[in-house]
Amino acid sequence: MLALSPIIETARRLSVVWGLHCVVTEDARDLDDMVNRACRIVNHEGFGKPGDRIIVTAGVPLGTPGATNMLRIAYIASDGQGGV
Repeated sequence: MLALSPIIETARRLSVVWGLHCVVTEDARDLDDMVNRACRIVNHEGFGKPGDRIIVTAGVPLGTPGATNMLRIAYIASDGQGGV
């Protein structure tokens, strides 16, 4: 599992407690940015390649701690961006 967080302390805790591979990145501007960012990072980190599907979970509205209430299936497009 790969976790993205703009907060380094959160990323460290997720790595230690849950054993996740964490990447510190800017906070997403909106849902499309979040999915595109996730697909690019999954591709770049070697966890997926174009054509693979990924599952993205997040809290909506974005930036609300402890509000994980969204699940989206996306695929990594040939340009590394997310697709529907």
